[in-house]
Amino acid sequence: MSETARTSRTVPIAALVMVLCGAEVAVVGSDMGDAARYGLGAVVLAALLAAVFQLGRTLRSFR
Repeated sequence: MSETARTSRTVPIAALVMVLCGAEVAVVGSDMGDAARYGLGAVVLAALLAAVFQLGRTLRSFR
């Protein structure tokens, strides 16, 4: 595959990872109640792990 194809597939996933990292920091640092903060934090963390897994899989497919 070309470098352009690799970039076009990895950049949106990498951007999503950055947004999810910021969201996780915002949720953990917020003053919401514990149940809401931990619940929302767990959802954001699960999405973050899925995005990192997908990014790794995408990068491996272009080796």
